[in-house]
Amino acid sequence: IGFDLALAGLDPLQGSLLVSLDADTLVDSTYLPAIEKHFAGSDKGGAVLPFLHRCDGSCESRSAIETYELYLRAYPLGLHLAGSPYAYPTLGSAMACTAEAYVRAGGMNRRPAGEDFYFLQQLAKTGGVAQLYGTVVRPSARLSARTPFGTGPSMLRLTGGEEGVVAFHDPRVFEILGRWLRLAGCTPEAEARELLPRAASIHPELAAFLVAADFQSAWTRLRDNGRGAVNPERFHDWFDGLKTFRLVRHLSQQDFPPGEPTAMVAPLLRMAGLPEGETVSEQNRRLCAFWGADIAKRVV
Repeated sequence: IGFDLALAGLDPLQGSLLVSLDADTLVDSTYLPAIEKHFAGSDKGGAVLPFLHRCDGSCESRSAIETYELYLRAYPLGLHLAGSPYAYPTLGSAMACTAEAYVRAGGMNRRPAGEDFYFLQQLAKTGGVAQLYGTVVRPSARLSARTPFGTGPSMLRLTGGEEGVVAFHDPRVFEILGRWLRLAGCTPEAEARELLPRAASIHPELAAFLVAADFQSAWTRLRDNGRGAVNPERFHDWFDGLKTFRLVRHLSQQDFPPGEPTAMVAPLLRMAGLPEGETVSEQNRRLCAFWGADIAKRVV
C-alpha cells in the first residue's frame, strides 16, 4: 500500500525510485547515494541491498540472528552456483526498484506473509534484480509472531532453542538444480518427452517433480509459442523462484535431508571459491563479503 501511495506522486518514466524499509530499520549515510548510483548504471529494474540485523547483544539473540542470516545468504548462493536468475537474498527491508519496474511488475501484492519474495520474483521476471553494493541496511532482529514466517517468528523459535527452524540444504540439491537448468537451457528445441528421461538420468526425483508440475504441457506450450524453440526467459517465467524452491524442498525431503549449518554451507563456499570457515560466524563473514555487507560493522 505504501508503494502505491508513493507512486501517485511519481512519474514512472522520469527515473523515480522506490525503496522498501521497515519502520525500525536503520540505514547508513551512504544509503540514498548508493541507491542512486546503482540505478544510474544498472539495466535491471530491481535491486537487493546488503543487510546486517541489529540484535540486543545477548548471546542467544546474536547466535540466532547469525544462524538466520547464514540461511538467508547461503540459499541464494546455492541458486547462484546453479545458474538461477532468482539468486538473490530476500528481505523486505532491503530492496528497491525503479517506479517503472514497479508498474511493470504489477505493483506490490497483498499477501499476509512472503510478499517480499513474490514481489522480487515478479521484478526478476519483468525487469531483473541485481545486487546493490556500497551501503548496508540494518533491520531489527525483533522477536515477533505477527506473521507465520520471516525474521520475527524465526528469531522467536531460534532463541527458544528449537532446531530445524531454517533448512540448510545439502549442496547436492543445488548441483542437481544446476544440471537441470543447463539441460533446459542447452536444448530449447527438444521435445518434453525427450527431456524427461534426461532429467531422470540427473536424478529420478527431479523427473518425478517435473511430472507432478506438469512440465510436459508447460514445455510444449513454451516450445510452440517459440516456433519450435523455448525462449530461455519464458522458461524461467515458468520455472520461477517458487518452483525452484519447491524443487529444492522436494529433493531435500526425498533423498537429501538438510543438515547442520556449517557442514552444509562449507561446500557451497568452496564451490564459490571462498574459504569454508569452521563456524557459523566465520561462514557468515564470508557470505557477507560475497553479498556486499561488512559483518564487522554490525551494530546493537
